[in-house]
Amino acid sequence: MLAVLTRERGLELRLARVLEPRHALASARSWKGLLRVIRERPATMAVVDFAAVAPEPSREGSLAKLRSRFPHLGLVLLVRRHGDPFTLFRLGRAGIRNLVLLAVEDLDRDLERVLARASEGGATSLVTRYLSPYLPPRETKVVFRAMDSMHLRWSAEEAARVVGLSRPFLSECLKAWGLTSLGHLLLWTRLFHAGHWLEEPGRTGESVSRQLEYSSGAAFRRALRHYTGATPTEVREGGGLALVLRRFREATGLPAPHSRFRVIVA
Repeated sequence: MLAVLTRERGLELRLARVLEPRHALASARSWKGLLRVIRERPATMAVVDFAAVAPEPSREGSLAKLRSRFPHLGLVLLVRRHGDPFTLFRLGRAGIRNLVLLAVEDLDRDLERVLARASEGGATSLVTRYLSPYLPPRETKVVFRAMDSMHLRWSAEEAARVVGLSRPFLSECLKAWGLTSLGHLLLWTRLFHAGHWLEEPGRTGESVSRQLEYSSGAAFRRALRHYTGATPTEVREGGGLALVLRRFREATGLPAPHSRFRVIVA
């Protein structure tokens, strides 16, 4: 899901036209509204119109604070090529990490490419890269689609139908490569996102439970404890996504990865 902030109706419509065929959108018209969407909805990226960023203490300061609270959020900032000539200079001085700029004039042509770049540090990309050495392309695609579509809360039957297979057959294929059944994999994908979100200072166990649409914080904590053996605080202190991936590897019997993930999950 993408969080979108702009106060311009025309720009909002352009974004919807470009994005909605492939992405679910949660729109906001104010800075406070954007923060609420990021904190409470399963948004993994945000597309933000610079003109709509809170000006206090400065727009650059507001963006820096947003990044400090949500360091894993994919963040695309829309700027106007003929706007304030000092905008890029001030943004550069602010030192905001992993901020991807896009000129509004180039939106229709370049937005999807820019989103792909902004998502590289997200849970979907990290988990897919972690598991891809063990899986053939079809099963890797299943993992990616399950992670990327977590907000849709697919049933196992729906997830299998998306890739053109029956649920029992796809489950057997996944288990043959050392994974869990499809139903359990879908549960794990929610916990992968939870682990990544819990690393961020701007989130709590309660807010993550709402992002994942659990019936209550207690229901989320029970699921987390059942699958990982840890509380939200223990997940956060144990490395977030790294801890959840370790527990997943232990539950499935996958070998330790021979990649850069060895550093964080071995």
